[in-house]
Amino acid sequence: MVKVLFDTNIVIDMLKGVPAARDVLSNYPQRAVSIITWMEVMVGTPAALTNATQDFLKGFELIGLDENVAEQAVVIRKAHRLKLPDAVVWATAKVNGLSLLTRDTKGFPRQHPDIIVPYVL
Repeated sequence: MVKVLFDTNIVIDMLKGVPAARDVLSNYPQRAVSIITWMEVMVGTPAALTNATQDFLKGFELIGLDENVAEQAVVIRKAHRLKLPDAVVWATAKVNGLSLLTRDTKGFPRQHPDIIVPYVL
């Protein structure tokens, strides 16, 4: 099975119990998140759910930032006019040879071969 990078919206859907997101989780046993996604999820997590959310996120490989990701994010940001966090997430996927799993069809170019849109809400 292909290893993929999960975008923040899919992870949040999983935490909210969206059935389509749970199906996606089971379809991709090799999964990762960018440190940006980790931060975005944790910022939105209520204090009472912090430990449970951190435990859930341990089921994903956490990929940090480095100079290669930063350089690729600049290229992506300029080419696609994405918000910087989205460009960093996509760059993280590209640099690590992963597809990006997202339902953000407004920000990311849905037709791009690196982008997988498993469902829409």
